[in-house]
Amino acid sequence: MQRGKIGIWLLAGFAFGVFILQPLGLSLFLFDLSGDSGHWPSYFGEAFETVWGFTDVDQVLKNLLFGILGSSLALMVFFRKKIFQLNRKRMDGHTVLELINKGESSRVEFKSSLRWDVQQGKVNKQLEFIISKNIAGFMNTEGGKLLMGVDDGGTILGLQQDFDTLKKPDSDGFEQYLMQLIALNLGTHLCTLVNVAFFGFGLKQVCCIEILPAQMPVYVSLEGRSRFYIRTGNATRELDLPEALVYIGKEKAEYN
Repeated sequence: MQRGKIGIWLLAGFAFGVFILQPLGLSLFLFDLSGDSGHWPSYFGEAFETVWGFTDVDQVLKNLLFGILGSSLALMVFFRKKIFQLNRKRMDGHTVLELINKGESSRVEFKSSLRWDVQQGKVNKQLEFIISKNIAGFMNTEGGKLLMGVDDGGTILGLQQDFDTLKKPDSDGFEQYLMQLIALNLGTHLCTLVNVAFFGFGLKQVCCIEILPAQMPVYVSLEGRSRFYIRTGNATRELDLPEALVYIGKEKAEYN
């Protein structure tokens, strides 16, 4: 049934492209070329007659081109609801609220801040390392989402205190600092596996970091030592060298 409807839309779009779009474009061209502002309908009629020139190879190719254009437009109209729903799902803050309400899991982690320690009331570099290891953990497993500005219980705290510690105290400055952190602790090439988006809830902003899985092992550099992390349940765990070698070997075997 669905295929039949699509076929009808394609045929209708093809006809629209050939017999409406093409004559319309050609008539406007002729109208503009002549400079005669009083007889545009006659140009459309003249242009409409040209589309029936199926014995002319050039005209057949033009018909085909405009027909494909019309069919493409018809498909866009036919699937418009799905396209708009997909865009809303990507951009709508309700999807972030759904993640928060479901709680932390192997694919979702909450963090109150990037660098501002609420308890100590100052910047804490250790928090930056925790963010780095969580991102690496996601990259070394199946990927996931890291929501920043949300505490462990799912309460939205916002990121204003983090913003205030940056040279550029806004979401742009936050994203730039985050990317610099990833480049420094994990590797510049891994920044391409991270997509950052901000969502406003009243006066509070939440940063949603979507992390893709890496094809190669990802290590976090700390004090001259490389550390390997994975996601296990709703936590990030460090593997020692023997464990890391076994895990990486198993992952390679499954990938191949």
